[in-house]
Amino acid sequence: MLFRPVVQDYLLPTLTYVGGAAEVAYFAQVGVVYEKLLGRITPVLPRFSATLVEPKVERLLTRYDLKLPDLFQGPAKARETIAAKSLPADLQARFSEAYASVEQSMTALRDSIGKLDATLIGASDRARMSMWYQVNRLQRRAARAELLRNEVIARHADTLSNALFPNKALQEREIGGVSFVARYGPSLLEKIYSAIRTDCHDHQVIDV
Repeated sequence: MLFRPVVQDYLLPTLTYVGGAAEVAYFAQVGVVYEKLLGRITPVLPRFSATLVEPKVERLLTRYDLKLPDLFQGPAKARETIAAKSLPADLQARFSEAYASVEQSMTALRDSIGKLDATLIGASDRARMSMWYQVNRLQRRAARAELLRNEVIARHADTLSNALFPNKALQEREIGGVSFVARYGPSLLEKIYSAIRTDCHDHQVIDV
C-alpha cells in the first residue's frame, strides 16, 4: 500500500494533493518512501471542510441559542437541550437559582469545614457534586416532560439534526453539495468561495 501513491505520482506527477485528515496522515507516513524512490515529496494540503447553514436552520439556531457543536451529541441530546431552553421562563429562573444556591452554600460550607478538619474537604466537594447532579437530573426530567407535551420542539430538534449533523456525521459526509446548488443556483458557489477562510484549516460554518 505504501508504494501505490509513489508509483501513481511517478506515472502522473501531482502538483499538490488535497485530502482529508486521514489522507494527510497517510501521506505523512509514506514521506520517507517518496524521498527514497522519487527524491521528492508531493505537497499535501488539508481539504476544505465546512457546514452550510440555510436560513430556516439559522433561525432555529438563533431561536434556541444553539451553536453547531451543540448538535454533535446526537438527535436525542439535541431534543433535550432545546426542550430545556423551552421551559417556562420562571421555571428556568428557579433552576438557575437552585444551581447558584448550591454553589454558594457549599462553597461557604467547604471553607468552614476545611478550617475544622481539612480531611473533610473532599467529602464536601463530593456532596456539592451530588447536589448539583440531582438538580441537573431534575432539570433533564422537566425538559423531557416539556418535550412530550410539545411536539414542535421535537420537530425543530430533528430539523436541526438532519440538516447539520445527519446520521451523527458531518453534513459534508451525508448530504451532497449538489443538492444545495440545485436549491440556490450556481451563485451559491461564488458565495461559498468568498466566505472561505483559506488561512483556517479547521471546520468552518458558512451561512447560505
